[in-house]
Amino acid sequence: MFNKLKTLFGRQRYTRSSMHVLDGLGQHGAKPRPFDQDAAVRQCSHWVYAAAMLNANAVASVPLRLYVRKRAGRKLFKTQPVNNAQRKHLTGDNGHDSRPSQTVLNKAAHWGDQFDQVIDRHPVLDLLHQVNPHQNGFELTVLRMLYLQITGNCYLHPVMDQRLNRPGELWLMPSQWTRVIPCKERFVSGYSYGQNPLDQVRFDADQVIHFRLPNLSDMHYGMGRLEAVWDALGLHDAKREMDTARFDNHARPDYLLVVKQGASADALDRFEKQIDSKLRGPRNSGKFITITGDVEAKPLNLPVDIIGDSERVLEEIAAGFGVPISKLLTNNPNRANAEVANRSWLRDTILPYCQMDEEKLNEKLLPMYGIEDDAFLAYDNPVPEDKVFQLNRRTRYVAAGIMTINEARREEGLAPITDGDQPNN
Repeated sequence: MFNKLKTLFGRQRYTRSSMHVLDGLGQHGAKPRPFDQDAAVRQCSHWVYAAAMLNANAVASVPLRLYVRKRAGRKLFKTQPVNNAQRKHLTGDNGHDSRPSQTVLNKAAHWGDQFDQVIDRHPVLDLLHQVNPHQNGFELTVLRMLYLQITGNCYLHPVMDQRLNRPGELWLMPSQWTRVIPCKERFVSGYSYGQNPLDQVRFDADQVIHFRLPNLSDMHYGMGRLEAVWDALGLHDAKREMDTARFDNHARPDYLLVVKQGASADALDRFEKQIDSKLRGPRNSGKFITITGDVEAKPLNLPVDIIGDSERVLEEIAAGFGVPISKLLTNNPNRANAEVANRSWLRDTILPYCQMDEEKLNEKLLPMYGIEDDAFLAYDNPVPEDKVFQLNRRTRYVAAGIMTINEARREEGLAPITDGDQPNN
């Protein structure tokens, strides 16, 4: 009976039912991607590049720290105690909705106050600081976030140091050249990589760290933010192409001149050349020409609709990438609105990227060092503290006797005062 239930509800049956008929037809059995990621990478320009870079730079600018559980005996690496603000963020007790990933929350809650921050050189921190001989950690984080937004996927290949049996380098595998090799038993058996589809290199599943955004239409590949606004970009490109054609005089002529009185072919030819020489070109804009005879000008170009208009496309791109328009245009005169929009952006866009990144690094990278049970990586809180809210909270807590004056002063970074440890009754 148990085996029958396992067959009905086990993971194997689930993964088998998730496979498509045509999955695994590429080289090494790789699965074709549902979205043209090569075209997506080429589309990373204009407003798309600006929005994606804002998010990528913001995530890369948030410090990523290593925390270790306190153990008896001699320390191998220098540590320091975690301050109150950091501890409240790591445990989710900071009084607002900006929290770290679930892995960090679980470990911080389980360890209580029995963990410290590593401030010395550590193999994990060294690798994240200088990921390979040609890239530092900031560069790799920016690229990681760019590929995630543009293609929905990012692939990292840890190069193992065989002598130390741990990663010595991290290399990014461009998403447009990487394909998933599905497996009915293990879901993913590996990855096929190479710019040439006919000359691919195979990697085992444990040789690649795959970051991906949620995708409702595919379980192996993520869906990037660019794919979400792909239709809007198509309209935008069509509009740009039409505008370019008009300005380059590749479209229809603007007017048809009808000469009502009979005229010879030579006279019409001289008339066209006169108009062309005097009126064509940006420097001749606004000039006029005088003629004799009865001539009627009929417009040929119809008014251009606002479909694909740059302002509407900008709004869709900003919404798709989770970036306030004020940050793209940088001309919002209302400072209060800009500050509210900036805080919302950090909370609703940057914080989830940090959570996803630290979750994956804790899941895949730390086990390669054998420290996953005694350490975790966590980003600092990217959302600035609401100082007015926190001041009011501390004032109410001190008045209610929940917090002492010195505890409130400690959170403010102030020195304790005499009799400040007595609760206010």
